[in-house]
Amino acid sequence: MTMRKNLFGRRFLLAATGAALAAPALAQPAWPQRDLRLIVPFPPGGTTDVVARMVALAMRDRLGRNVVVENQPGAGSTTSAGRFAREGDDHALFVSQIASHAIGPALYRNLAYRPIEDFRAVTLMVTVPNVWVAHPAKVPGDIRSFLRDARARPNERNFASAGNGTSTHLTGELIAQLARAPMQHVPYRGAGPGMVAVMGGEVDSFIDNLTTALPQIRAGTVKALAVTAPRRLPDLPDVPALAELGDEFNMTGFAAEAWFGLHTHRSASDAVVARMAAAARDALADPTLRQQLAERGTTPQGNAPEEYAALVTAELERWRDVVSRGNILVQ
Repeated sequence: MTMRKNLFGRRFLLAATGAALAAPALAQPAWPQRDLRLIVPFPPGGTTDVVARMVALAMRDRLGRNVVVENQPGAGSTTSAGRFAREGDDHALFVSQIASHAIGPALYRNLAYRPIEDFRAVTLMVTVPNVWVAHPAKVPGDIRSFLRDARARPNERNFASAGNGTSTHLTGELIAQLARAPMQHVPYRGAGPGMVAVMGGEVDSFIDNLTTALPQIRAGTVKALAVTAPRRLPDLPDVPALAELGDEFNMTGFAAEAWFGLHTHRSASDAVVARMAAAARDALADPTLRQQLAERGTTPQGNAPEEYAALVTAELERWRDVVSRGNILVQ
């Protein structure tokens, strides 16, 4: 009888221990437990904000929770990126882009965040090609003749951008470095003033995002020299991609586009990242949303977290190299 009691006691103890060990796993809460926040590091109304809101709305239906957009502009997105890195919220997403996760860290050494270590990649949302436009009288020929002239007369030709340290600035520097055609950079305070300057003949040329340059190209107030996408664009079928210039200008395989994706905080678990990524990629696969994004001059994407992480790492290394070789300093 005593032996039976002891055996029963041991069995009860083992069962109780097993139940206790299993309890934490069974008690894991479902995610998401509340609405999500989507931090957009730019003001309302711009392309980035519009894209983010469209994707947030589509993700809501797939997560069963609202995805609330918060605009936090400042310092080319680096201020809000630093704030996000300090928060530690696994119910928050950040619209990461070439400025916050590649060019900013390439230019500035004392940022309040680490673009790789402090974030977890979720997915790439869209890419946006740049287009190089020119004043017709100042650049009467095509892109090849312009670059040949710039090579023959170092720093006598110029290109404008939306400002020091912007993606359009560094794209111009990269092109000049590869083509061995030194040009003067003329920064403006935004794309609008830069476009006005090239339209008025104040500068030779201007590198701008396709979405904002396209109306002026179609109006004939500027002419398009080339696009920075890997191939010609449906909106500009007669405008060559820089990649077509080939070995003469070291442009074989060239592509330099703005990109916008989603990151979450480094504290998010693998399961949470996978859930976020699945919702975002499923949203970006929807034909209606893809059409809406394309109509705004963006190219819809949607890839795996590890693929987006690899892109960000490669872009960070690329722009660090451009900054180093060009000895580019931003005040």
